[in-house]
Amino acid sequence: MSKIVLPNTSTAYKLCDELVQSAKIIILTGLPGVGKSLYVQQLALMAQSAGRKVRLLQWDVTRSAFETPENLAKYPEIEGVTHAMIRKAVGLWTRQAIAEWSRAYPSDEHLLIGEATFVGERLMQLAKVQDDSAEALLGSEKTQFLLPVPSKAIRAQIENKRAESIANPQHEHETKDAPPNVLEMLWHEIHHVGYTLGITDTAKDTPDYDPNVYQGTYEHLLQHRHCKTLHIDEVFERDGSVYDLEHIAGHLKASLKEVQQIMSQLEQEMTVEEVQTEVDKWYQF
Repeated sequence: MSKIVLPNTSTAYKLCDELVQSAKIIILTGLPGVGKSLYVQQLALMAQSAGRKVRLLQWDVTRSAFETPENLAKYPEIEGVTHAMIRKAVGLWTRQAIAEWSRAYPSDEHLLIGEATFVGERLMQLAKVQDDSAEALLGSEKTQFLLPVPSKAIRAQIENKRAESIANPQHEHETKDAPPNVLEMLWHEIHHVGYTLGITDTAKDTPDYDPNVYQGTYEHLLQHRHCKTLHIDEVFERDGSVYDLEHIAGHLKASLKEVQQIMSQLEQEMTVEEVQTEVDKWYQF
């Protein structure tokens, strides 16, 4: 059985407790391999202890609804990378789903906890101001984005633990975690974005992880949202998998009808080339 492992005297615990007490939506933001899944678990456990009903928004679960045989035939995954059309569609649906969830569960008893990587348009739409029914909620203090920023030493430890969990998984989700080479590739993209935005003046093809560049780039991406940054300088020991969670009220996941509607709408409004161009510039507002 999963348990709270954050010491109640730690900065991490105090921040998570503050969010659990005040927020309607908490979105963990950042690359794979920075500790997001642990904090999703810990936030969920703390929220349940406080009597709240938790639903989850997770990229892999939400995306899987769009990976129908029909969609994959038109928009196949290439070398493990989800097609731009599907990435775009998932983001469009997610904004609608958040608004509908809020209307369906208006009381403070309900809490939505999610994860958003942003890179390559993976739910980057949540950070962008749009004229729709979700914007007022996403832009309000009731929605808090939490950015874990591990030190260099801690990120190296997280990467090592991830390699171990992929090799000896304790949960089915661990077999789907991005391996170390993908973590490195994604960091390189974030560094490139940071360079493009002027957050760093260092241009390297294979830069070492820099927590300052990482933080600055993501805080820029979250400039229109309420964001709290959590500096991580220790690894918390845990039993079992960070994906172990009991008594979750549900996941945000599209129905087949909703998938068909979103894909049809997207195909009518944009060409594949236009979507790809937009996705390639996912960090631009």
